[in-house]
Amino acid sequence: MTYAFYALAIVLTRPVSGGFADLAGRRRALALGGVALAAAMTLLCLSTSVLHIYVALFLAGVASSLVNVAVMAYVSDVGGLEEPALYSKMRVAAALGAMAGGVSIPAVYLLSQTVGYAVAFRILALAFATASLIALAFLPCETRHLSSRHRRTDAAAAACVMWLAFLLGLALGLYGPQILPHLHLRFSLSPFSAILVYLPAVVAWLYGPRLARPSRRVVAAGATVMCLALLGMDLSPSPVLFSMFWLLESFGVAAVSTALDQSLSRRVAGAYWGRGYGVYQAVNNLGYSLGAAASGYLPDPFICAVVPLAALLASLSMCKAR
Repeated sequence: MTYAFYALAIVLTRPVSGGFADLAGRRRALALGGVALAAAMTLLCLSTSVLHIYVALFLAGVASSLVNVAVMAYVSDVGGLEEPALYSKMRVAAALGAMAGGVSIPAVYLLSQTVGYAVAFRILALAFATASLIALAFLPCETRHLSSRHRRTDAAAAACVMWLAFLLGLALGLYGPQILPHLHLRFSLSPFSAILVYLPAVVAWLYGPRLARPSRRVVAAGATVMCLALLGMDLSPSPVLFSMFWLLESFGVAAVSTALDQSLSRRVAGAYWGRGYGVYQAVNNLGYSLGAAASGYLPDPFICAVVPLAALLASLSMCKAR
């Protein structure tokens, strides 16, 4: 439910954030997102009840909407339409950020052994709030005017890309929030040890996006790899084997999600790139939110997640987006 609450904020605010990025500019959207993220992390630092956690997560979802939509539109402005590899580089940069943030997990674990978890949690939240404010000093210049070079919109093809994004989000939501509980229940791993199982999968996000192209073949191949990996994760008899299948799954997710990112800018006029990516990401996160809310009640979320992926593969044959 916590994952679903964060995703709900994204569903509600991404279309509006996209409109803001188109009308007010990418730079202002990035700046507002950075301030909102710093506020969310500050609230986590000062939190004294579970309600504060939920409010902070919602605010972080708003920040995510502003930043992600603005970044996608920015990449499209500066050449993503002509050079799809720019989207791949953006995804790789995000993966590097996730790796840097991931360093905080063992750091907090070690710090909690001396000062306690509550203090370590607050120190981490304050550090992220500070980092968010520092990032405001590195905002890129405004590029909205560059989007006018692309004037064509293919509404049917754009809707198809968004439908595929919904199915991908639904699949990810069904099993994503349950991976750590699964590792704990099946292999008796602590949360810290479970994170170590995930580390090989991080490599996929450094290389997987580079495999993406705005092509149905790439989406089909990536979704097929995800299906096979999920079956392997469900049947894995050991954490090591689970980790290897998790690596394979991450390659599939990275390729599919980046290929869909690349495809949308070709189907939406430049003047609407912010709004287009806002709706696209909202639909994707709506799927994730629904899947996450249901995941805790399903007996086997890994197998259940194969169903929307199979629907994604079937939908590809009916879609015109390439």
